[in-house]
Amino acid sequence: MAPNLRYPFNVRSFFTDRETRDIGGGIVLWRGYFQSVRPAIGRMLINVDISTGAMFMPGPLIGLALAHLNLNRPDALAPRRGLPDRERVRLQRFITGLKITTSYVQHEPGRQGPRPHVVKKLSKEGARDLSFELDNGRRVTVAEYFQGVLGGPLRHPDVICVGVCIRLHGRPLSMIDPAPRSSRPVL
Repeated sequence: MAPNLRYPFNVRSFFTDRETRDIGGGIVLWRGYFQSVRPAIGRMLINVDISTGAMFMPGPLIGLALAHLNLNRPDALAPRRGLPDRERVRLQRFITGLKITTSYVQHEPGRQGPRPHVVKKLSKEGARDLSFELDNGRRVTVAEYFQGVLGGPLRHPDVICVGVCIRLHGRPLSMIDPAPRSSRPVL
């Protein structure tokens, strides 16, 4: 199988997670390989060299958010506990476009594994304050909805939520992971 189908890539380079270095701020450097083929008179020239790509830190999205904002407690990502709007916007710019999956089970007929989504924006409210309308017309908060889905309360109900569509149907930050093999170059 071609390297660009198995590994994150950027134009002519592909990157592997065999050699990595965490540089802080939610960014990890990955060793990569540059490749090019050029025709010459009577032969083909193949060039292979090493390169480096800046990738998002692996692990749950809440950990990436905390690392990027240089915070150590998940509750620091709660607007009720003083998360400044400028920090939320800075985090939103950082993760917009990232492919994510949810860690809770959604039953979709004929689908294997969780469906990846793309981050569009972050909510201004926490899961306890953000509400939406169900198909039956009833309004519920994100925290109430996930309490019904999970059968128990959220671990961090005041933390901001991730929106993956035009209408903000929030998904709790603590229940989201970057999608497998979705690490993409940050820069």
